[in-house]
Amino acid sequence: NGDTCASGNIILMEKEKLEKKVEKIKKKIEKKIEKQKKEEINVLSTKILKDGDDMLINCYSDKITIYIWDANQEDGDKISLIVNGKYLLENYTTKRKRKKIKYKLNEGENIIEITATNLGSNPPNTSRIEIVDSRTKYPIITQLELNKTAIIKIVK
Repeated sequence: NGDTCASGNIILMEKEKLEKKVEKIKKKIEKKIEKQKKEEINVLSTKILKDGDDMLINCYSDKITIYIWDANQEDGDKISLIVNGKYLLENYTTKRKRKKIKYKLNEGENIIEITATNLGSNPPNTSRIEIVDSRTKYPIITQLELNKTAIIKIVK
């Protein structure tokens, strides 16, 4: 009908030259996929910590991120979170929304203490915790009785 349906340039090239270009692009894509695989965070299975339990984590990062929230329904559970003797959270009421805390690790051993400061309306005190370093996500559930503590040791 005389209407223009496309515009542009047509480039003709030898089949071998085209195949080389396609191969080069394939290699770039493969390298990018490999890089993404290396950057993916490894997620471990969930560990349950009860009264007096402890857990050891070997960490290769300088910094970690700690996420903490109510594991079940929001029922007024309160916890204290102490890292290396310092309160990061004191008598904190866990919510459904995750609380995010960034922490710079000391060289050697770092000790995280989670203590139940009340039981809420549905005992025991349950909290979800995720510790994330540059390589791995460590999911944890604490199930604690009143004034009991679970300990997480992180060795850098």
